[in-house]
Amino acid sequence: MSKHRIWRVVGIVVVVVLQILMCNRIALWGVATPFVLMYLFLKVPSGLNAHLFMTFAFFVGLLVDIFTNTPGVYTLASLTVAFLHNPLLTRIQYRDRGEEKYVPSFASLGVWRYMLYAFSLTLIFCTVLFWTESFSFFTPSFLVGRIVSSSLLTLLVILVVDLLMERKR
Repeated sequence: MSKHRIWRVVGIVVVVVLQILMCNRIALWGVATPFVLMYLFLKVPSGLNAHLFMTFAFFVGLLVDIFTNTPGVYTLASLTVAFLHNPLLTRIQYRDRGEEKYVPSFASLGVWRYMLYAFSLTLIFCTVLFWTESFSFFTPSFLVGRIVSSSLLTLLVILVVDLLMERKR
């Protein structure tokens, strides 16, 4: 196994542990929770096989579900994001890219397209996660507040991490 792949696996483990041990315990104003787990899904290369990506998303979601005692909530949200990743990325990317494979970033998509891509997938993730978790529309204003605030907080965290990682390279 190459050194690059080992660091990638270590990075995945660190992000999952960070989500389980720290981020799930944060609730700003009682509604906003950051999901650093989304960073793993946003940085998937554009040409990755959909079956491989969905298998990866399933196991990452299942791992978080096991350690946070949420039966299938993260798995469903992760699989939904994995299912919609390639179609969304195809719609957002530049039209002249063709079959070129790339990792979505500020450099490859541009600032506004990358922010649209990140916000769209984050909003989908938070919507599926919170709707499945509550499984009712009893308090729709609270549900919408959780979805929007968590999506914005997650987007902010992901953009900061992404800018730090880009600067490091």
